[in-house]
Amino acid sequence: MRYSLRSLRQYAPWLRTVYVITDDQVPPWLDTAVPGLRVVSHKEIFSDPSLLPTFNSHAIESQLHHIDGLSEHFLYFNDDVFLGRLTIPQDFFVANGLTKFFPSPVLIPPGPPSGEDPPVDAAGKNTRALIRATFGTVIAQKIKHTPHALRRSVLYEIEARFPEPHHATASSRLRSLDDQAVVSSLHHYYAFHTARAVPARLRYAYLDLSHPGLGVRLDRLLARRDRHVFCLNDTVSEEAERAEQQALLTAFLEAYFPVPSVYEAGRPRPGPGRRSP
Repeated sequence: MRYSLRSLRQYAPWLRTVYVITDDQVPPWLDTAVPGLRVVSHKEIFSDPSLLPTFNSHAIESQLHHIDGLSEHFLYFNDDVFLGRLTIPQDFFVANGLTKFFPSPVLIPPGPPSGEDPPVDAAGKNTRALIRATFGTVIAQKIKHTPHALRRSVLYEIEARFPEPHHATASSRLRSLDDQAVVSSLHHYYAFHTARAVPARLRYAYLDLSHPGLGVRLDRLLARRDRHVFCLNDTVSEEAERAEQQALLTAFLEAYFPVPSVYEAGRPRPGPGRRSP
């Protein structure tokens, strides 16, 4: 998260406020008093507090639009997603207010969810079923692990139009075969079918930490710095690999984002006349 925040400050200076959503956990290096940063507890966004605690990212994501003060148009980042070069709002939004989404060449597997599916595949299948039942079309592609451009009003509309699957997702304390990926899949396809989103392209890299060529791929990304967004994702790593991966990632991230951001304790805060994201 430290380096993800550094990437925001360095490559998206046009952002106004950064909301960090946690379960009342704050890293010691984070300056929670800095202008333009707000730490938000799960308790502030879950309409039904009896659903907490939760350990399901799909459930947490289903409540993001409840953040007090959140803009109509906003970006959602997972903490393994980073900006890799300078961005502008038009990379994620159309000037008339439409959001952009970034389909992956990887397809959603066929058939209904099964116990053998990883959570991302089960959620994709559930989105496909809901979109087909609602609009009569069949979606095929997953969505890339990029920042998700979202509209608060669309998320409220999804919650109202699909109360049962939405509440079922919010109620699941652990990832479930019934989950909807509300912000990373359903929003995009629902907004597309209601003329509020368009598919788009972005220079992007996805790096799986278990890939045997991880070090080479990190070196290439660092040397070229030609991707607007990259994701460092861990899927099937073994415990024995962790130490080597940690060493590679620490060296890479420190080299890519060497300058501490204003969100880190001990850094000078923005003064009058300096814009905060």
